[in-house]
Amino acid sequence: MEYVISNAMVARSFTSYLATIYGVSDSNSWRIEAHGLSPGYNMLDLPAVALIAVLTICISYSTKVSCRVNLVITIFHVALMGFVVAIGFAKGSVRNLIQPDGFAPFGAKGVWNGAALVYFSYIGYDAVSTMAEEVRLPSKAMPRGIAGSLVVVTCLYCLMATSLVLLLPYTQIDMTAPFATALREKTGWEWASIMVGIGACIGIVSSLLVAMLGQARYFCVIARAHLLPSWFAQIHPRTKTPLNASIVLGACTSVVALFTEMRILLDLIAIGTVFVFYMVANALIFKQHVKRGETSPWLTLCFLLCISSIAIGVTTYWQMGKGKVTALALGLTAGIVLSLIFKALVPRVSYPSTEKEWHAPLMPYLAVSSIYLNVCLMGSISIEAFARFAIWSFVAVIFYLIFSLHCSHDHATSLLQTTKKCTQVEFRPEKQTLHVVNIADLQMSKATTIMCIGSKGAAPTSFLARIESVS
Repeated sequence: MEYVISNAMVARSFTSYLATIYGVSDSNSWRIEAHGLSPGYNMLDLPAVALIAVLTICISYSTKVSCRVNLVITIFHVALMGFVVAIGFAKGSVRNLIQPDGFAPFGAKGVWNGAALVYFSYIGYDAVSTMAEEVRLPSKAMPRGIAGSLVVVTCLYCLMATSLVLLLPYTQIDMTAPFATALREKTGWEWASIMVGIGACIGIVSSLLVAMLGQARYFCVIARAHLLPSWFAQIHPRTKTPLNASIVLGACTSVVALFTEMRILLDLIAIGTVFVFYMVANALIFKQHVKRGETSPWLTLCFLLCISSIAIGVTTYWQMGKGKVTALALGLTAGIVLSLIFKALVPRVSYPSTEKEWHAPLMPYLAVSSIYLNVCLMGSISIEAFARFAIWSFVAVIFYLIFSLHCSHDHATSLLQTTKKCTQVEFRPEKQTLHVVNIADLQMSKATTIMCIGSKGAAPTSFLARIESVS
């Protein structure tokens, strides 16, 4: 949901910037109004659909070609952002930072409300992790790539926002195509406005390309676990891409982009993103302190419930406008005390050295801080977004109970029965022959070579195929 809706919103913004290139101030002039549809869903965006269709073809054809195209686009886009920042600081005025209503006209609450909406900008960083299968040494390259790009892009984001407000007071900013409009009104440079419009369109293409690559691989991995029909996990033999997942998700994104206004999409993206990060923080604490068959989960679950309850209480108090500083101080103190008690009473479980991915620094304090922040951000989102998200979540849970739960269990059962047929494996270079009941019980590194011993009537290739099927 998160990726489809965010891609749809970005595609609709492409139409808004495309209009500014041709000097059209009304972005809806490039959209077709359908009078029979409800407001918010009646402006049909055909350019957005065309863009999604082209990018779907691109990512279905080749991952390598898509990444090369994205690299070229990104270099041009970063250069253009440098141009916009330079113009903003050179032609802008510091007075616009405090006029007309002061530096923070809506106070701290306004900052939080804005942060909740802009949070969707960080969706792209978890998309990087979906490319791990196509990266050399992902355990080293992925953290460096995510952390490095996060720092660089955050700095660029702040510089771009500052340059925009230096050019125009916040009350005069056009929300559909802000930078192109600001340059035209402040500097009078029509060519600069056109260049920024072109650059924004190119940047949107780059953003969409990466996000659509990521969402198809998410779908593919979920289907491999048999939580979705395995048809979505099929890799095309020639292009080596998840073709089925790419086409279906591209079609879904096109439908959403065709009908739905950006305002509705933005709220839904915000709550989806914040909720996912909230769940990840909870899951990290649970995974580090609970191991099936060895530790009881109840203390950890009670701790997570208490932390979430305190965060919800603080957020509610904050949104009601009562005792802001007091509520924040009490909530923070309670969270620190609970975390210290939990850390002292519930030890972390030990995992084999092959499962270091569950290790994280400053635990559980880092994850608890994430829970607090995400709950506070969710409190800034509109009630309508909560209602739409509740409907989506209800449908997803029903699908999980009816299909995913049973299909994944049946697959695991059949896999267990298949692996029990394996009786011998030979390891190299140790030259040890082991008799095992279940080959999945072996702790094997990526460098392990499995050799078929062979038996009457059993072809080595079929034996190795069964081994490969249990990875």
